Amino acid sequence: MLKKNSTLLPLFLLLFTFSATAQNLKINLGLNIGMSQLFHDTRFETTPLHDLYSFTAISHRPDDYSWEEFEKDYGIRTSFIQPRFGVSAHFTYKDWPLMASVEAMSSPSSYQKMAYGFTVGIGKEFYSYDDYYFSFLGGYKFVKDNGFGATTVVNSIGNDEAREYASTFFNPENPLGTKTGNLFTLRGGLGRELGEAKIIRVGVEAYGELDLTAKTKRQSRMTNYGAQFFLRFKL
Repeated sequence: MLKKNSTLLPLFLLLFTFSATAQNLKINLGLNIGMSQLFHDTRFETTPLHDLYSFTAISHRPDDYSWEEFEKDYGIRTSFIQPRFGVSAHFTYKDWPLMASVEAMSSPSSYQKMAYGFTVGIGKEFYSYDDYYFSFLGGYKFVKDNGFGATTVVNSIGNDEAREYASTFFNPENPLGTKTGNLFTLRGGLGRELGEAKIIRVGVEAYGELDLTAKTKRQSRMTNYGAQFFLRFKL
């Protein structure tokens, strides 16, 4: 009997600890939609886009057709805006000034590709009058961006007609390097809780993400800034 009780005791303590943790863990599931601007700062001369320039330059012989002229003709740019949408889950524990989140959002490089991220940092929610609240978060974000690469280059073509044609054939494998990144993120939002139960939240959030990945690993940046509307449900 003593041996049986000594076996059940650790299990009971584990279940008790899990139950207590679950009660203090606050989870919000949300839908997000907004816009962001990517500042990838790519040196295009080092990418397969330069091969496309060399192909185009053949038709200009014997006249010289410089890379600078190619950039001007096709409106090559190092930043652009994309719509963003997706889902997220946010976690807080008790009243600790710590927040974490996971998300599956459309890529800052292309709304047709998905990016997955995990964020953890210092954060807090401050409640105001009439069920309004403010939130902020600053910390680390790891991201795997499936849109970063060929679509980044294609959407950097400012000429609408050229970009449309390029989207049908330009698809080199990992032209900008790794699709993962280490980012520093800052987020701030204003929301409101709805209903008597206050389990529904609506609001707007602004954010900025600075790419900290070593340039020896990947020269192009995943730095982006944006804003989004959200609808969240408290569990």
